[in-house]
Amino acid sequence: MAVVMGVSVANPFYGQSLLPAVAEAFDLPAGVVLLGPMATQLGLGLGYLLLLPLGDGLERRRLLTLLALGMALACGGVVLAPSFALLLVCWFALGLVALIPALLPTLLAAFTPEAQRGRMLGIVISGQFGGILLSRSCSGLLAQVWGWRSVYALSAVAMLAMAWLLARRLPPLPATDRRPYGQLQRSQWQLWLRLPRLRRACLCQALLFGSFMALWSALALHLAAPPWRFGPALIGSFGLAGLVSILAAPAIGRWVDRIGPDRIVLAGVLTTAGGVALQGPLPLALLALAVGLIAVDLGVQGSFVANQARIYALEPSARSRMSGQLFLTAYLGAAACSAVIARFWGAWGWQGTCGFALLLASLALVIERESWWPRLGNGE
Repeated sequence: MAVVMGVSVANPFYGQSLLPAVAEAFDLPAGVVLLGPMATQLGLGLGYLLLLPLGDGLERRRLLTLLALGMALACGGVVLAPSFALLLVCWFALGLVALIPALLPTLLAAFTPEAQRGRMLGIVISGQFGGILLSRSCSGLLAQVWGWRSVYALSAVAMLAMAWLLARRLPPLPATDRRPYGQLQRSQWQLWLRLPRLRRACLCQALLFGSFMALWSALALHLAAPPWRFGPALIGSFGLAGLVSILAAPAIGRWVDRIGPDRIVLAGVLTTAGGVALQGPLPLALLALAVGLIAVDLGVQGSFVANQARIYALEPSARSRMSGQLFLTAYLGAAACSAVIARFWGAWGWQGTCGFALLLASLALVIERESWWPRLGNGE
């Protein structure tokens, strides 16, 4: 499941280290290429809103297999796109069907005892963040050798293999809610209103993931500009900074089981804020940049493991819908932040981007104020 997570989740993020190459290929003005991450994240958000509730109403193995085939088709569209406008459409479609990372943890939770759920989620989510972060390294290297379209050609083949793997190796899991699609959609709003811990987890993760995506969306442009002038392979190598958080994910999951998710989320918020702050004062120091990115990745991944453990304990029959809300708010936050960076990159540059990311992490700290002291938290 961790391998499937990593291969699947990488698809919406390949483009981040390829943005300078895409901008050059289509001769785009400065900053316009950042509409690419925004289109992908908007597709992700709508997919989580419109399609993910089907995870409670349909047999999940079949749904996962169909989504993998859809991602293979979307990657093929990216390979063949003749213009930037059509490329944006294909990136949007790729995001729309990229729901496997949100569905697999709900299937895992159905087969895992609650006392071990954090550790198991940590292992599977390590594949998710591994795919996000290592996708930058692999895509940059492939683009340097064979061109940026080759990344999506290989990904289309890989997703066909993942569809076969899902169909052959996952156990079937029947629907948990047989209500019609319209009623499932209406129940999402009812869940949001009825569960304050769900709202808290969603808003916190949206702010943290927005901070994460603001930095990573702008990183390629920052490193391609003077004084660095790095190529796609060197830019992609910064994805290796996430190896620390990938290796730490199972341990984070064990700590979630041991001390509860609220404290882990708070630690993740503080770690993210510290990582962003480290990059701001030293814009020309590569070591500070790398260490700061490690801290941001570690903080966001830790909070993501803990927030999923939070919501899966609330209402087992609605796990897909709650997972959809968590991912929806996270990716809508990321899409909004990418749009802001695309609009203001020319005026802000890297320093302004870091300041914006730090503001988002600070707002997440306010959202988590009930976790500051155990006596004030609920569910501690």
